[in-house]
Amino acid sequence: MTRPDRRALSVVFAALVVMSAAGCTGDPTPPSPVETGAPSTPPATSPTPSSSPEGDAELRAEEVVRAYLRAQTDCLSDPPTTEPTCFDTVAIGTELVNLKNALTSAQAMETRVVGEIAPASIQMQGVDLASDPAASPPVVPTVVLVVCADVSGYNVVDKAGQSIVPPDRAATSPLEVSVYNYEYPNQAQWRVGYVVPAEDSACSG
Repeated sequence: MTRPDRRALSVVFAALVVMSAAGCTGDPTPPSPVETGAPSTPPATSPTPSSSPEGDAELRAEEVVRAYLRAQTDCLSDPPTTEPTCFDTVAIGTELVNLKNALTSAQAMETRVVGEIAPASIQMQGVDLASDPAASPPVVPTVVLVVCADVSGYNVVDKAGQSIVPPDRAATSPLEVSVYNYEYPNQAQWRVGYVVPAEDSACSG
């Protein structure tokens, strides 16, 4: 499967804005689970099994993406009390680093989030269950989804409760989300690993 060769995007704010560029470029090489400390704890719910391995992967990946979006609120609404491991069950590699950096920034700047990011739509882009973790770069099972994220009800506020989100921020953000599984066929190990901007058409109609 061809990986998107575009500027990486952190779905959460990077100190000042929501959905800001993270500053990573080049091919989104799947992360090493050793480097990221991928946890064994699965998200709370399990999808209904499908009739094929690809179908099962799609169902699980979509569930993890929804949990990943919920985590933007769950882990950032009260940063001083949030553990650094809060995102470990939904993200890995590049995106896990982005999320932990966002948490550290929120703690330092005394900001917090209010509201939720809602998935207005999730479209399956492709599934590739090939696996060769010893390769360089490693080949891991991957599901790619295009998400239209509704951020209209998601805000970042300072310690006085004042919004620091630009007033002209778009109500929706189109994202291409790559979900990896280093322990396939263990369906509990799907994690969001890389997020880039998608075409605007993902949020049209």
